Amino acid sequence: MEPVQRQRPRGRPQGSKNKPKPPVFLTLEPPMSPYILQVPSGNDVVASINRFCREKSIGLCLLSGSGSVADVTLRQPSPAPPGSTITFHGKFDLLSVSAALLPPPVSSSFAVSLAGPQGQIIGGFVSGPLISAGPVFVVAASLNNPSYYRLPAEVKQENSSASVEAKEGKGQSPPVSGGGGESCHIEGSDVVWTPAAGAPPEY
Repeated sequence: MEPVQRQRPRGRPQGSKNKPKPPVFLTLEPPMSPYILQVPSGNDVVASINRFCREKSIGLCLLSGSGSVADVTLRQPSPAPPGSTITFHGKFDLLSVSAALLPPPVSSSFAVSLAGPQGQIIGGFVSGPLISAGPVFVVAASLNNPSYYRLPAEVKQENSSASVEAKEGKGQSPPVSGGGGESCHIEGSDVVWTPAAGAPPEY
């Protein structure tokens, strides 16, 4: 007699179940996080935001702002001597804010655009206190783990030819005229634009 080999049944035995696997949680830190900052009246907007960045150990990129400020001191553009400033007295509405507040070695600058009570538009880099004349709201985004790159300096033939054309007077923009408004330049300061009342042009 020959022994009969029984075949093992294929498949999973009845009543068996897979062992439950533990859930996997992935925590991904977003590269940018939104922030809405409110600066109370009578406080320095620049100093308040800088203090917030130091306490939280984060860098912020300011996107927009709204509110009113008073007695703004701006840095005079070239050809004024380095370090020259000009102060505008009065109350101004905050139109835009642009700044990147990062830890060293990156230098931070704070630029604003303001509207005066008679429609004057001024702007530039803030050089001094920016005191809020009411609640100021600033929308910002945090920069998490930024990467710093030092780009090499390259001298190209195109740059040299462009500088030669600039010296010869080529490629200069024509003067702007018309537009229904008047423009004036305050000595040693940014351009201030005052809208002129008048009838619309005929087409």
